[in-house]
Amino acid sequence: MSKDIKKKEFGRKLKALNTERGWNQSELARRAGIPRDSVSTYVRGVSLPNPKSLQKLADALGATPADLIPNMVQDATEEESTSLNMRVSTGAPNTAWLQVNRLVSLTTAVKVIEMIEADKLGEWRPSRS
Repeated sequence: MSKDIKKKEFGRKLKALNTERGWNQSELARRAGIPRDSVSTYVRGVSLPNPKSLQKLADALGATPADLIPNMVQDATEEESTSLNMRVSTGAPNTAWLQVNRLVSLTTAVKVIEMIEADKLGEWRPSRS
């Protein structure tokens, strides 16, 4: 499904759920804790919310993000190519920016996060497993 069609479909779904509750866009924005202008752009099919705003909208409407945008995670990973990038920081040559967009096992994801968190504290040491 094209991204433009997905935006329009999301906008129609959001408007319908809002109307079912008898709310206007301002009321949905207030209940979701997001700007009214953002709700307007979503309803008009101009843009899709980021994951945090999507969750806030879903919570306000008593729905799940998947109810509002089915297959959002799957589509995002299919649309974006898998990538792994590292860029050495120019201001601190012993540090690097790391970008990861790759489907991995939950075990691997947890290990990577643990290593990153420990590295912030200077505590990381390779495990002996």
